[in-house]
Amino acid sequence: MAESFLYKALDMIEDLKPDLISLTSNLIKFQTISPPSDTLNCAEYIRSYLKGNGLKADLYAREERKVNVHIRVPGGSNKTIIWLGHLDVVPAGMLEKWIYNPFSGAIENGKIYGRGSSDMKGSCAAALVAAKVLNEIECREKATVDFWFTCDEEVGSPDGTRWLVESGLIYGDACLIGDSLSRNPYREPFIDVGCKGYLRLRLKAFGKTAHGSMPFYGDNAIDKLVAAISHVRGIKDYSLVLPGDLSEIIGSSIEYLLSSGDLRDDQKDAVKRAYNYPTVSLTMIGGGVKVNVIPDYAEASFDIRVTPGASMEKLVDRIKMAVNGCGIKGVEAEITSLEGGYYETWDSDFAISLRRAVKTVTGVQPKPKILLGATDAIPIKKVLKIPCLGFGAGIEELAHAPNEYVTVEGLMAAAKVYAILPLIFR
Repeated sequence: MAESFLYKALDMIEDLKPDLISLTSNLIKFQTISPPSDTLNCAEYIRSYLKGNGLKADLYAREERKVNVHIRVPGGSNKTIIWLGHLDVVPAGMLEKWIYNPFSGAIENGKIYGRGSSDMKGSCAAALVAAKVLNEIECREKATVDFWFTCDEEVGSPDGTRWLVESGLIYGDACLIGDSLSRNPYREPFIDVGCKGYLRLRLKAFGKTAHGSMPFYGDNAIDKLVAAISHVRGIKDYSLVLPGDLSEIIGSSIEYLLSSGDLRDDQKDAVKRAYNYPTVSLTMIGGGVKVNVIPDYAEASFDIRVTPGASMEKLVDRIKMAVNGCGIKGVEAEITSLEGGYYETWDSDFAISLRRAVKTVTGVQPKPKILLGATDAIPIKKVLKIPCLGFGAGIEELAHAPNEYVTVEGLMAAAKVYAILPLIFR
């Protein structure tokens, strides 16, 4: 019986294509930059849109103006799917690098431009249209869907997903992450079956000030820091011990990254190592007080990403060994944040249901990949311990970039998948 409703849902999404385009454009116009993660006006717009389509939205905020939106579309089965996305965006950067105003939501040649179009207001618009369709389909076999649009994913989700799930407001049997990026979600669909974990490290060097003309009376902290940095960078050669059932998914992930066609040989070599070894990125460095003063303090920050299934504890031990054993006095390592990643098996009930939904919409059998970055799936997985998979309209290389856009084709694919998955999942 659900089969006929499935095709009805697809037809309804097709009819709502103009609405989906205008909704995406309108969401982009709200400057929901994190920080400060002010999503109030955007949330009120969503609530108004839903009210006009017979749906009720509830707003939740722990901090003023940091608003999270919840919509429940009841189903007849005993399953509940969480759809999770975020309304906040990163800053636009240098405006002169943009073809269009980054908050104009300009529509041109099947593309909708603007900051957050791919990451991830396009997928949010697709979810809103899917919610409208699901609300109108009276199928007793469909799963209940809780749609969540959160306020601050781009700054770690302290007042969004983390607060909501730890407070017991978010719950369900499986989670679909809309914050999912690929090259072309319609023609080359991939499903995110997990994401990497991360470790943020601050390397600190202490010395003694002296006059710049008499360095022998001082102890140069920057010199120490530069010497110690190479030891931390050596962590990139630490071979990770990974579960055997990850090998096929890692192979698919590497194949996906290599198929971009625009990589230099050294980049291809780095991609081939990206899952079996940590990636170590030196992202911030600072020190010194004046050009003619020997610095007594300097620090550097590293962003280290780790494949799910690897031991974070062993990696921490390796870092401590590298710093403590480098032979440089006055150097310390501080781990400022740490969180392991996660992955799902490709043959779980939820994965099979999502694979079927994507194949039905695109005509292409999707492949699995593990995201190199982290998403709000991590706190969901940590607290609820339910399957978490990702599929969305976003284009990977455009996220956080100037002239970011999302394609209408990708939006339609995402909206259709979101609308039919609750009719398939058992």
